[in-house]
Amino acid sequence: MFRELTPNEAFQTHCLAQMGVASWLSAPEGVAGTVFSPAQPWAVTGVDSVIELPSDSVFSSAEQSTDIGGFGAAIPEPIVKVLPEEKEKSVNYLREQLNAGPEIIVEDLQPIEELAVDIAVEAQPETKHQMMHLDIRAYALSNKLLILSDVPHVFSQAEDIERLALKMGQALLKESVEEWQSSAFSWPDALKNPHFLGRSDWLFGAVESYVGRLANSFSDAPMLVLAGNQITQLIDDLPENSVLKQYPTARIVSLPELYRIPELRKDAWQAMQASFFRDKR
Repeated sequence: MFRELTPNEAFQTHCLAQMGVASWLSAPEGVAGTVFSPAQPWAVTGVDSVIELPSDSVFSSAEQSTDIGGFGAAIPEPIVKVLPEEKEKSVNYLREQLNAGPEIIVEDLQPIEELAVDIAVEAQPETKHQMMHLDIRAYALSNKLLILSDVPHVFSQAEDIERLALKMGQALLKESVEEWQSSAFSWPDALKNPHFLGRSDWLFGAVESYVGRLANSFSDAPMLVLAGNQITQLIDDLPENSVLKQYPTARIVSLPELYRIPELRKDAWQAMQASFFRDKR
């Protein structure tokens, strides 16, 4: 008949047995205890988990007992070793899965894709291809020549472009330009009202009024130079009875382009000569 030791007594007996000390407990009957050891990161030779103390010897060595009831010993789980052949098979199988088709990988990302795409976007009303934004500089020279040029939205070369416009005016008029003025015109953006997005007559009227004020001081119809695609397109879109379409007009590239690329000035000069002086040749 055995008596179960407390955990502290069992641990003390286990430690003494490791040091080779005989049991220090004396009892008329046998005693047994279980020591729960934590799993070791390194392999341990032998596991002393159960200690039996025989009753006939007080100073006998502790012996192990593996056939007892109650809790078993806490034995570390064995390390499973994978053979190189099996590891190679697993790697090949994984490669086959990855190369089988995109649905294997995309399947897990599908919920994220649906959430990212499911965004309510208001439908934009359809608009016609009409001029909605315009930035120009105007140069009135000697009450004879009027230059309208496209400029960038953020324009920082005003003085350089003014000098270029004066040189062009002197070359065309063949006289020094004593009286001149420059001004800017900007139409910020399209109309925000969805019912009037296709309307551009406000811009047409604004440009006609702007150019009309500049030409009021001209004794005769001004020679009009349209420099740039935007101002040229806008004038072409005006009604046929517009006053601006009655002026002798030359179409060239914008003054900022002429300033940055001097090679274009020859073509611009020929276009202005052909438009203003074709009858004087």
